[in-house]
Amino acid sequence: MPKKKLVKIAEEQEVDFDEAMRIAVEKLPEGSLTGRGRNTWVTEEGTAILEDSFMIEEIIPKHYTGIVLTECPNPKFNYVHNGEIGKKVPMLIPRKWQGKLVGKKVTFEAIEDVSGTSYRYVRKGV
Repeated sequence: MPKKKLVKIAEEQEVDFDEAMRIAVEKLPEGSLTGRGRNTWVTEEGTAILEDSFMIEEIIPKHYTGIVLTECPNPKFNYVHNGEIGKKVPMLIPRKWQGKLVGKKVTFEAIEDVSGTSYRYVRKGV
């Protein structure tokens, strides 16, 4: 499934276009949106995230894309850098990806709670 127009997604989800645009800008990683105004297109990965976001907006975390720099001393984590965050941060990764992501471009999400913000790997196309 290739890119999809944001107007069409908003129509399918029965959401106002302006609200759909606001959620898309807040929740999607850089590069997921192309175009301007009502001619905005969303990538396949972004479409999946958005369709979940319209149901319950508050529980969908902010998504980012970044490059995995190195492995952390704890093998459950890798350091990933994102320009929007502006620093390298530890990202929780699944066991099957340990040792395999260094140098790759990945999508990850920020999870905020009372103890701070943590980041975890998100499989593409989710």
